[in-house]
Amino acid sequence: MNYLIFGDLHITQSSLEECEKILNEILMLCNKYSITNVIDLGDTFNNLRPISLELDLFAKFIKNLNRPITIISADSHESTTKEESILNHYGILSNNVSVVKEYKDTNHMYCGHFILKESNISYGAKLSKEDLKNYLYVFLGHQHSFQIIKPNCVQLGSCRYIDFSEAVDKQKVIAIISDYGLETEQVHFLKLKSPIPMVELKLSKNASKEAPGQAIKAKNEGAVKSIQEPNKSISEGENPLNPSQIDLLCQQLDKLPPKTKVKIKIEDFESFRLFLPLVNKYSSKFEVFKYETSFEVVSTDREKLQSTETKSFKESFNNWLSKQNIDSKIKDILLKEIE
Repeated sequence: MNYLIFGDLHITQSSLEECEKILNEILMLCNKYSITNVIDLGDTFNNLRPISLELDLFAKFIKNLNRPITIISADSHESTTKEESILNHYGILSNNVSVVKEYKDTNHMYCGHFILKESNISYGAKLSKEDLKNYLYVFLGHQHSFQIIKPNCVQLGSCRYIDFSEAVDKQKVIAIISDYGLETEQVHFLKLKSPIPMVELKLSKNASKEAPGQAIKAKNEGAVKSIQEPNKSISEGENPLNPSQIDLLCQQLDKLPPKTKVKIKIEDFESFRLFLPLVNKYSSKFEVFKYETSFEVVSTDREKLQSTETKSFKESFNNWLSKQNIDSKIKDILLKEIE
């Protein structure tokens, strides 16, 4: 027997096209590697009550798969109770489908949908790898980033990019176990080609002069606060941001294919002000385009800031927005950012 294992597809209406391509790639891999059994580690759908288009997509996959599939019914997205799940319908309609809370094959393999205390994202974890040490293989869903927890556990990760916390992941994978139960048994992790790539870039005036390219490289860094001197106003026209950082950002964005999920982290107001005119251009180009601001005005006298400088900041920003050719809804969102 040859097993293929995947998980955390999180089908949504907005991701139907991407999810269909991923499922078609899984079908192709099943045929290529003579897969006899498939295991879905859970969170197949993102919503507790998927719409018909989402249900139809996975039903079509099961029909075309035409081989046994075990689906983990995750408590997080697909189950109203321990017994009830939207996935149960697939088990009723097809003898090839088995819907379970966990999968056990003696002490050989265990599959479930939860995190361990040793997982990278471990909040709320109830079990540790010690609780599963008697199994030869343990494959788990729920955590979206791939992680091997030695000696025998794997957080397989999501098979597409769901959240920008996953932008640091180099790839999305599925697992294949060939010659299951035989002396020649092997586990392989194969990179999926279908997931839409995800990129997180950073824009800041505090970029390193020695390595300007690092200024917008995706990193898990804390927010850098922009300090506004008490006696200076933003409306004075000073712009300490090196224009080359905006140019560098645009160069990288222009090189990315439209089928990319992009997020820009903006760490100071000057960067934010120069970036705003670019929003419409890039939001219309990319599959997903978001930006996040992490700056605030700081003063040595916070009470004075609250009574005078904050007012000046808001007025300056509002006046500047009124002169820009920006959609009114976007203006409202931007004004809320500084409230």
